[in-house]
Amino acid sequence: MKHSKTKQSHQSVQLTMQLQSHDRKALQLCSQVKYALEFAVNSVLNGEYGVTVMDVVPAPNTSHMMVFVQAFEELSFEESLLLSSKLISHIPALRSAVSESIHRRKTPGLSFQVVPRLPKFKS
Repeated sequence: MKHSKTKQSHQSVQLTMQLQSHDRKALQLCSQVKYALEFAVNSVLNGEYGVTVMDVVPAPNTSHMMVFVQAFEELSFEESLLLSSKLISHIPALRSAVSESIHRRKTPGLSFQVVPRLPKFKS
């Protein structure tokens, strides 16, 4: 019995290490995609909007990424929708930029979420 507990414990440790390794790889890929998109997003928008890439997360896994962007200036709801539609229309060019930057067999799909900028309060 003692041997089977040790074996189960060893398998549990291996599984935990695989999950941590996968998480590390996923985070590394997200970082690479974010770096590539920081330059590409503003390039495809031709300076219409000043945008920063806030974060990139797997959605639901590394085959597809959710990209959170935020404009430098506060946007109205309509402007946010327009920015979102422009980003969506440029997904092929943005995926191409990502594929040049990362070293994977398949380039992840991209979805965009425009994060509203909080208004500045005067004190």
